[in-house]
Amino acid sequence: MRFIAVVTACLFIVMTMTSAFAQPPDFSAYTPAIEAARITRDAAPVIDGDLSDPAWSDATAITDFYQVEPQEGPPSQKTKALIMYNERTLFVGIYAYDTEPEKIQRSQMERDPRLQEDDAVRVLIDPFGTFRDSFFFGLNPNGARSDALTENGNNFRDEWNTIWRAKARIVDDGWIAEFAIPFQSISFDPSLDQWGLQIIRTIRRNNEEIRWSNINRSRGRIDMTNPGLISGIENVTSGIGLEGQLFVAGGVSRDHELQDTNLTLDPSANIFYKITPSLTGSLTFNTDFADAPLDSRQVNTGRFSLFFPETRDFFLQDSASFEFGGLLFRRSPNGLPFFSRNIGIVDGGPVDIIAGAKVSGKSGLFNIGAISARTGATEEFDGQTLSAVRVSANVLRESKVGLIATHGDPTGETKNTVAGVDFQYRNSTLIGAGQFIIDAAYLRSIEDNVSDQYGGLTVDFTDDLWGFNFRGEHIGENYSPQLGFSNRTGIRRYRGSFRKSYRPGQSFVRKINTGVFGNIVTDLDDEQLDRFIGVFADAESNDGDEAGVEYRNGFLDIREPFDLAGEIPIPIGEYRFNEVEIFAETSDARPLAVGAELEVGGAFGGSFTSVEGSVVLKPNRFFRFEGNYEFTDFDLPGGRLGVHIASIEKTIAFTPDMTLRTEIQYDNISEALSVFSRFSWEPRPTREMFVSLAHGALIQRENFPQSYRSQATGGSIRLGYTFRR
Repeated sequence: MRFIAVVTACLFIVMTMTSAFAQPPDFSAYTPAIEAARITRDAAPVIDGDLSDPAWSDATAITDFYQVEPQEGPPSQKTKALIMYNERTLFVGIYAYDTEPEKIQRSQMERDPRLQEDDAVRVLIDPFGTFRDSFFFGLNPNGARSDALTENGNNFRDEWNTIWRAKARIVDDGWIAEFAIPFQSISFDPSLDQWGLQIIRTIRRNNEEIRWSNINRSRGRIDMTNPGLISGIENVTSGIGLEGQLFVAGGVSRDHELQDTNLTLDPSANIFYKITPSLTGSLTFNTDFADAPLDSRQVNTGRFSLFFPETRDFFLQDSASFEFGGLLFRRSPNGLPFFSRNIGIVDGGPVDIIAGAKVSGKSGLFNIGAISARTGATEEFDGQTLSAVRVSANVLRESKVGLIATHGDPTGETKNTVAGVDFQYRNSTLIGAGQFIIDAAYLRSIEDNVSDQYGGLTVDFTDDLWGFNFRGEHIGENYSPQLGFSNRTGIRRYRGSFRKSYRPGQSFVRKINTGVFGNIVTDLDDEQLDRFIGVFADAESNDGDEAGVEYRNGFLDIREPFDLAGEIPIPIGEYRFNEVEIFAETSDARPLAVGAELEVGGAFGGSFTSVEGSVVLKPNRFFRFEGNYEFTDFDLPGGRLGVHIASIEKTIAFTPDMTLRTEIQYDNISEALSVFSRFSWEPRPTREMFVSLAHGALIQRENFPQSYRSQATGGSIRLGYTFRR
């Protein structure tokens, strides 16, 4: 009997311990930490998607991964990550186990794929302890690489590219991803004992997200508020810290209207030197932007100028060092003090950048971004020297405070200086599991001895099931950031919203969002100019399909007449209207994805109807086709106008390092057709070939397409070589 009692007690203890170990941790206080294993340079593994190299047996293993979507808790599949490093490179191996490997989704092959459409793994590194920003590296099962910079946990800049290696391989029980990230490809603070690290896996067929840390559905995929911690990375080097990108481009262009042909041969270079491991100096000479993508076609049917994002590599490098104002300018760029696109582009047209210098990164307690560039002269504008400086410091763990200053006018027509201060407060523990943010900024511009100011404050709370936002801004009549972006001055703006979300549970619907919002704009005497008040509801299925509806009641006080799309006169007056928008779209993860949107309502004393459609076709992993078409019909007292905007993008990815992409765009207001084809090949991480062909034409809308008339055709070949020491 005594023996039975002892055995029973032992079984009880074992069962109790097993049950305890099976319980997930308290995610609100969960911060996993590891120490990275160090290997010698001679022991570095071959990056081939195979984890059988002996070095991987010495790597630090991570096996505690948890599901975030659709539920917080145990994942449906096992994941194992291996971490190690030598003095030059960080190595990450991920074994994504899968009991149904035939269902692994891998529909894309090109560089910088849309990882959310496939099974994928992601590695985010915060080597400065910002709890905001990171270097992002991702891979799908085809070995298609994605690299990006993340800012403030919500801004994803996938235009950024760097040198790193990765391979993937499908195996009998899942798939394997292998990363090699040189320390010279990232900046880091050597004084930190721990870096922030996040590892994420998605299983597309379940629309499932699995994370190592930050197990909180209230926080986005790139949010680094509560990353895992990796220690033990020490005595690493970036060599002497010198990197040179050397290019030579030869091109031919033909002006069909002038019957003129030009040949060009242009060398260019970007030089990077790590002054310290955390601070990089950069130089650019005769900068080449041939590989920058086309801007998405837009037609301005409003009163204020449009905003186009930065896409050029040189300016994206360490762009987080120049970030200012947080959510104030994330959701609306009006008043932004520094916008790098103004360097090298004037009045929508490119100008040469003869030379430029930049210092970015971290020095001691301070994050630093400083840039100065000299632009070339054109027939219309003289060459200019344009400069910006941004300094910030991390405070209160998740917050930061900083200064910014800019000087110069790209047109040379004024003498312009802007200076200001911002405070970005973030607290992820103040209210439950959500994130509480207060962003405040004050700026002053001086232009030809005329001074004016910008002031803004936003308060934001985001939780998985509810959230609210308030924002107030004052933009002086003469506030003028010539190196920034401002399309409406002399106003005060007040915005607010409230959202309530629901998760039905055992349903094909994963999440339902409902809410209200308001937007009021006044002049500086507090007389109302604009008002929009509305409600919305939308839903997302477990497969990622979405549908929603929004209603808006609006008021506009037009005090200066303008021409809508440059054609229909809009007179001075007060206009009241209602608008309804309905949309539905299937997940882009499907081989054939479609979307549609209908918007109807009043406009400037008349009415408008807008219809938009999109299609994405992926018959196999080598080919992708996207088509978008938008038609807006305005029926106004001043006339009737139909606005057509169409675009097609076709991608053929021969390998993850060889891609042919063609973009075609047309709108009937400018009557401009643009065709841009780019062939890119990276035979090795330090070698590249880029071939482009561009063609522009006019097609009159009254006689479409018979009136086709070629304007210009151009082609170029660029060879690039990167050396590191």
